[in-house]
Amino acid sequence: MALAASAAPQEETPPLSAIPWLSDVVNQPESTDPTAPPPTPLVPPESIQVRPLPGPDPNGAGLRAPGPVALWASSEDTSVSAALRGMERQSLPAAQDLFTALLVAEAIPPKTPANGKSSFLLSRIDALLLMGALDPALALIERAGPEQPFLFQRWFDVALLTGYEKRACATMAATPSLAPTAAARVFCLAREGRWETAVVTLEATAALGNLSEEDAYRMARFLDPELFEGDPPMTRPEPVTPLLFRVHEALGEPIATRDLPYAFAHSDLRQIVGWKAQIEAAERLARIGSVPGNTLLGIYSARPAAASGGVWDRVEHMQALDIALNTGRPSAVTEALLPAHQAMSEAGLEMVMAEMIAPRLARLALNGEAARVALRLELLSNSDLAFEPKTLPDDLPPKLAFASALAVGAEAKARPPGPRSAALRRAFTNDGALEPRDSALFEENRIGEALLRALSLLAPGAEASPRDISRALAILRRADREKTARHAALQYLLSGGGP
Repeated sequence: MALAASAAPQEETPPLSAIPWLSDVVNQPESTDPTAPPPTPLVPPESIQVRPLPGPDPNGAGLRAPGPVALWASSEDTSVSAALRGMERQSLPAAQDLFTALLVAEAIPPKTPANGKSSFLLSRIDALLLMGALDPALALIERAGPEQPFLFQRWFDVALLTGYEKRACATMAATPSLAPTAAARVFCLAREGRWETAVVTLEATAALGNLSEEDAYRMARFLDPELFEGDPPMTRPEPVTPLLFRVHEALGEPIATRDLPYAFAHSDLRQIVGWKAQIEAAERLARIGSVPGNTLLGIYSARPAAASGGVWDRVEHMQALDIALNTGRPSAVTEALLPAHQAMSEAGLEMVMAEMIAPRLARLALNGEAARVALRLELLSNSDLAFEPKTLPDDLPPKLAFASALAVGAEAKARPPGPRSAALRRAFTNDGALEPRDSALFEENRIGEALLRALSLLAPGAEASPRDISRALAILRRADREKTARHAALQYLLSGGGP
């Protein structure tokens, strides 16, 4: 932009100092009134200090507008980054949504450590990648600018897993110093059709010892598969990197993603992958909230079930339920809802099912067991639908009856049927009393760290102790996260075994 501006004709664009109102003042003729007092001479300051205006801090980059509270400004970078890196996977959708919101929001970064190197942005990106949330991670990298090598490396990995490596390779070609590894450089040269350059680069890199013998063999086989025809299949690399994952795929020796980190499951969502693998990957990612429930429903609905049992039963039942909901007939929905709910619950997908269909169920007048299942799904849904007053079905189980009261803020009048319900009641009727160690975080204005502490307590989900859940809810309520607290409480209660 600077070069373009200097090359442009000066008469077309006046300099910034020539804005009209300033020019008008400067160009006024001097006063000629002899009675006017002489002008006061301007006395320059003894010293003039010049320093550049600070630009936006990339560590505070985000995808959402910041909230009214500065969550991290009073915290230390090292402690926040350590908490982000050590956060366990969230089991409750409400907690997962809160954690994602904290990671992608614009923010005033925490206090930079003494060495001047902040890891706040990198820790947020890595937390997103760890949970398999590739889309927001990619968007956050692009917002901060992938020109820094440590960001480009992650950008390149995400592009490989989602099938959009062409753009990353073009960026690497324009700026070769960004290449995270020699193997990545070779891969992109081949991707661009520059095979001879790729071969020379690979040979030189291997000769210099900058590439392991195994990786050099894999890349050589990638560049010229016919040369290695008859060789046995390659062993699985350890660790499996996105680049080697794609190299194995290109050679017809794909690596299964079931036991790889969640991020790799996104590669199975591409249209070039078989339908069953797409379903399994979407289910895996939907369980942890990394893809929306509607994405899974769309994959379920792509075509008729190819077989029976396992995943195909879920496909068949969810297709039948989707069709029944489209008809709007309660009798058809009742017939399809119960088997679909059982199949999805057995696969650990009940809360995903709630996200998929709870709003559509709320519009229907169901009876009997179907009405109780619909109420359960509405309470599990991670939307305000859970808090709306409802006409309750008859003969509600005690736990479901207490959850219904909790959803509308009537827990004080409800009788808790067990220790889990009692802990939830205390959390919402004790006016958010905090433990001293949690209260100290609020007194020091370290709100973001307090929310991370609540999330660490919520992470086990249904397996968390009632005391930890009660403590987490108190923190959320003190931080003005009442809706999140109630959603988490409902999901904890209904997803667990005991009342």
